[in-house]
Amino acid sequence: MELDFKVIGQRIKIARIKKKLTQEVLSEKINVSPQHVSNIETGNSSVSLATLVAIANVLG
Repeated sequence: MELDFKVIGQRIKIARIKKKLTQEVLSEKINVSPQHVSNIETGNSSVSLATLVAIANVLG
């Protein structure tokens, strides 16, 4: 089964906006660059399991 990183990124973006967080704030909380958060949200970059767990913990 192949992961669709564009769909995952869209869901992360929607959850981030609902929490009223900027990409910069989210990136600080999960210890990655704001550019990496942007790439994850657009599906241009894959996301590691550790980063995905960190994002899930921050966004609930």
